[in-house]
Amino acid sequence: MSKPGYLVVDDDNTNNLICEFTIRRFEKEAVINLFNNPQLALNFIENNHPSQEVIMFVDINMPTMTGFEFLKEFEKFHIDIRSKYKIYILTSSIEDFSSQAICFPMVKGFLSKPLKLSYLEDIFQSDGAELLIKN
Repeated sequence: MSKPGYLVVDDDNTNNLICEFTIRRFEKEAVINLFNNPQLALNFIENNHPSQEVIMFVDINMPTMTGFEFLKEFEKFHIDIRSKYKIYILTSSIEDFSSQAICFPMVKGFLSKPLKLSYLEDIFQSDGAELLIKN
C-alpha cells in the first residue's frame, strides 16, 4: 500500500506552515499540497487525480469560500476522484458543527487547530472511524 498524500485548504498561511511541519514530523517524505485559496485547491483536485489516498484538511471559516461551500463543490467531482480523499475539518471555531456534518458524510472528523501529531496518529489508527477531537 502506498503512503497517502496530504492536501491542506486554509486561508491562514501560518496554519498551513504548522500543518506542513506537523505532517513532516509524522512522515518525512510526505507529498503535501497547501492552498490558501479554496478555488485553487478545487482546480488542483480537478486536474490532478491521485493514484493513492489523500488526507485532506479543510478550514471552515475562510473569507472567499467557507469550508462547507468548498465541500459542496467537492461533491460535484466524479466518485473516482472523491473516493481517494479522506476529509477532516480543521478549525479554530468552538461552534458545534454536528448539524452541518450530517450534510457531509464524507467528512471523517472535526479537529481543533492546530494540527497535532496525535491527530495524525489517530487518523491512521482509526481505520476510517469518525474522529471528533476537540482540545
